[in-house]
Formats: sequence, structure tokens, C-alpha cells
Amino acid sequence: MKTFFKFILLVVVLNIVRYFVGGPIEGVTIMEPMHEVMPLFPDTFDNDFSTTDFALSFFYNFMMWFTATWVFHIAHPAVSGNMIMKSLKLFGLMCLFFISLAAIYMNHYADPIKKFYLFSMLDAIIVFTVVALANGLIYPKLFAKNAAKEISAS
Repeated sequence: MKTFFKFILLVVVLNIVRYFVGGPIEGVTIMEPMHEVMPLFPDTFDNDFSTTDFALSFFYNFMMWFTATWVFHIAHPAVSGNMIMKSLKLFGLMCLFFISLAAIYMNHYADPIKKFYLFSMLDAIIVFTVVALANGLIYPKLFAKNAAKEISAS
């Protein structure tokens, strides 16, 4: 049970990092061109994001980082490299999955809307990298006993 609570704490911290570190990076790089298409297609994009929409968005993001972190937690012993490299590799795999899914959905929209999805894919590269680096630094501290077992088994 202690591992579960540490895991949830890690996911919460990674979500905070995603918004407070990744957010400013997004703000100066991709946010403006990514969102400029939204008001042009009000039938496609909800430009009146409610409090419920924000709460759902945070929940969906939490679940995405929960899943990516769970994959890392399960798979990192089988991946080579230090914790940061393992984290970059495994979160990179999850980023590739996210980008593939975005590309599938993008393919169903008209060309002007595809711009949003292309920037969403670039956004994924930014935030998955930020979160992967944070995970590579934080995970060994939270799960020091597990990390020590892994090092002694190698």
C-alpha cells in the first residue's frame, strides 16, 4: 500500500511539473499557433470552456500521466541506461503512442484543423520530455529501496 501512495504522489508531482514547467515552455513556443485555429471553427472547438471542462481536462491529463508512469514503473527494470535515460526511453514510447493517436484523429479533419493536431504532436514532444526528465530525477528518490534492489541485481 505504501508503494501505491508513493506512486500516486509521483503522478501528482509529475502533473504539477507538466503544468508549471511544461506550461511556460508551451506558452513561448507553440500555444499561440496551436490555438489560433480554434476560433475559426467554433462548431469543432468549444471556445466556451467551462469549469467542468477544465476539471475533466485535468482528470484526463492525470490519467495520461498515471498510465505513462505506470508503464515506466513496470518496464524500467528491463530497459538499459540510468534512470533519466530509462525515463526518456519509456516516456518517449508513450509519447509515440500519443502522437500516433493524434495522427489517427487528425486524419479525419479538414486541412485547416489538422494544424491543431500537428501542434498537439509537437506539444506532446515538449511535455513528455519535461515529464520524463522530472520522472528520471524524482522516481529514484521516491522508490530508493526498489532502485537499490535493481542496481544490486544488475
